[in-house]
Amino acid sequence: MIKKIAWLLFAKPLRKCIEFHYKITLGLLTITSIDWIFAIIFPVVSYLLGSIPFSYIVAKWRSGEDLREIGNKNIGGLNTMMSAGFNWGIFAGWLDFMKGIVCIILALIFPIIVPSIQEPLFGEGKYYSTNWHMIIFTLTAMAVILGHNYSIYLKFQGGRGMAALVGFLVILNPVLLLIFTMCMMIIGGITKYVRPSQLIALIIGIPIAFFLPIFPPWITLTGLNSTFVQGMFIIGIGIVLFPKYIKSFVDMFRGKEYKVGKTGGVILAEDQEIKE
Repeated sequence: MIKKIAWLLFAKPLRKCIEFHYKITLGLLTITSIDWIFAIIFPVVSYLLGSIPFSYIVAKWRSGEDLREIGNKNIGGLNTMMSAGFNWGIFAGWLDFMKGIVCIILALIFPIIVPSIQEPLFGEGKYYSTNWHMIIFTLTAMAVILGHNYSIYLKFQGGRGMAALVGFLVILNPVLLLIFTMCMMIIGGITKYVRPSQLIALIIGIPIAFFLPIFPPWITLTGLNSTFVQGMFIIGIGIVLFPKYIKSFVDMFRGKEYKVGKTGGVILAEDQEIKE
């Protein structure tokens, strides 16, 4: 009797799930096994790609230095500039930008391969209507930044993910990127602090994202033209970025955070300088 109950409750449903025939319907929420599997696979692969430490590789190649031990100890474009020079820092930042672009484009066009991920998951016809494609799209972006900030190849050390964020906004909504850039420049111009202004601008962008009904054609064509999804996307990015910016805010109040100089250059802590 116990074996029969266990079979009915556990073994039989598990077997159907493995065979991709199992479907659960709970009120408005419908989950099909083939779809939620992609919601796991995509972020995992994106994390591994996001973990590729291009800044570390470029600096090690050009100067032989370990970014974790020099400058601001951050594995990003600015520290690469200090180690390998301005041009190589820009190159490293471009590579970080491109890994975000590649992952998010793959997530964007994935319904071409698996159309079922665009079927409503819950809230059909309502403002908060969501499907697996929207979830995969957001989780992919979050995973890339997590990989960049906590690289599995560098014992979970990394950068701050700003280059990848810019890549995401280029695809999600160029208008939102423009607003983010303007806010960052205004705040940075007033405070002279670079990194804190980035996070503040992103926070300001959250409510704007929920009420900005302007989308590029590629977002509309793939069914992601939802202000709800756009807003949740920015919230997700903000959540994974926030821990990396805590120290910048602490340093800002302690007077140790990097600032923009009167001539436009970056005033660095101690005796650091950017190489030509």
